[in-house]
Amino acid sequence: MSKERNKSLKIVHCGIFNEYDDGSFFYGMERKISHGLVRGGHFVYDFSYRDWERSLRFCGLKNSGLAKMNAKLVRICENIGADLLLIGKVEKIKFDTLSRIKKLLPKIKIIQWYADLRSADSGDFNKISLADAFFCTNATDLAEISRRNPNTLVSFMPNISDAAFDRNFESEKSYDVLYIGNDYLPNRKEFIETLKQLCAKEGIKIKIYGSLDEPFIFGERFQQEISRSKIAINFNADDGVWKPNQNKILYSSDRMAQFMGCGVCTFSPAIRGLDRLFIDGRDVVYFSDVKDCFAKIKECLQNGSFEAIGKNGRARALEIVNATRVSKFMLELTFGLTLSEPYEWREFVYKNGEKFR
Repeated sequence: MSKERNKSLKIVHCGIFNEYDDGSFFYGMERKISHGLVRGGHFVYDFSYRDWERSLRFCGLKNSGLAKMNAKLVRICENIGADLLLIGKVEKIKFDTLSRIKKLLPKIKIIQWYADLRSADSGDFNKISLADAFFCTNATDLAEISRRNPNTLVSFMPNISDAAFDRNFESEKSYDVLYIGNDYLPNRKEFIETLKQLCAKEGIKIKIYGSLDEPFIFGERFQQEISRSKIAINFNADDGVWKPNQNKILYSSDRMAQFMGCGVCTFSPAIRGLDRLFIDGRDVVYFSDVKDCFAKIKECLQNGSFEAIGKNGRARALEIVNATRVSKFMLELTFGLTLSEPYEWREFVYKNGEKFR
């Protein structure tokens, strides 16, 4: 192993840490990534840019703290002598701020990572040209993003399940099925309304949070409710109700990682590439549409396979997409090191619009 691989880095992680939410989102990707980097032997300084902008506002006026917050990020990187600036979404961080950091610290590397990016045309990641590497939990448009940003390495990264965050309470089961998610989009509302009706007809107990006028839940209660259910359903904003979305590649929201990390039998639409990570019927259950989902719910409840699938899924997720392993992959790729493991998603890396490895 090279000296470069053993080097302890000084890292500034600029992300959405939700400091004002009193720990309600303690299992967010920002904290998981930082945790993985620390476990990898690195120093990490977390900078919650939205919270700092809010605290630096003049008379509470929205975005009036932008200039001070951006200047603060520059000072932090300079004072620490950062080797790496890790940025997540950062819609409030100015392009000129990143340019200034690169001028002050010519050897610094910049990684931008993004969860839930649904389109290569999104305006939320317009600083990517300044990044050495861009990581995204959606592999669908990575080749196109890479083609538009030829100087940046572009790669898939999985959502993280990690035992330090995702707890299995081994609770007594109160529900057959759990669904957590909003119903702002018509497809999601139709999916959960249809599933609720099907469950009611068969006497299957379904618990819903965040949809159909039910409140969301957060923090430890979120994990406790996951543990109380036999099956949890993952359904995303771009999934089809009556047929699968054939265009998607390796994309699901972080709910799937949270469900699996908590040890519940997780159902997900059949998404291209996910079987590289998790095997159908062993680690998860994939379905093609809402009727197929319901049929497989009945089957799992009748034969009791939800118990083994939940255990297998948790073990698999904690093994391959834990915070230490995912963050190590990000660093190895960014610093040009030979990959130390045969990462299951390693072929989804691009440079200049072409496969990189």
